[in-house]
Amino acid sequence: MSKRNRDKNYNQNSKNGLVWFFIFAVVVIGVFLLLILSGSGQNETTGGNIAQAQTDPATGKQLIKITAKGGYKPGTVEAKAGVASILQVSTTNTFDCSLGLRIPSLGISKNLPTTGITSIEIPAQAAGTTVKGTCTMGMYWFSLKFT
Repeated sequence: MSKRNRDKNYNQNSKNGLVWFFIFAVVVIGVFLLLILSGSGQNETTGGNIAQAQTDPATGKQLIKITAKGGYKPGTVEAKAGVASILQVSTTNTFDCSLGLRIPSLGISKNLPTTGITSIEIPAQAAGTTVKGTCTMGMYWFSLKFT
């Protein structure tokens, strides 16, 4: 192979490499922007998603139900003050950091199963108290507001 053909092949391969790098960069940037614009990874509380706790007639305790997968949903739950509660955290094929649930103010730290329901006892809280829970990385969080 002559030097001229080698130079031509090298230049063509370099151009092909640059084209593929450019395509890869555009795809990565596009996916990143899509995730940001669609709100993926944002906590549900930013959307004003607020749920109400339900009282279990059998125990008299409040049932606070949230789902852990890519964050906690709903992001905020309102509950009655002065009543003991059970926080039920549901997971279904969850493989992110929301499996590591922490409620620092209550000294609660639980590693959730990838699929299942985990019940966590929450003692009665005073009116106006907000209990915040978070994942182990602090990326996702939820609030329990007692009124």
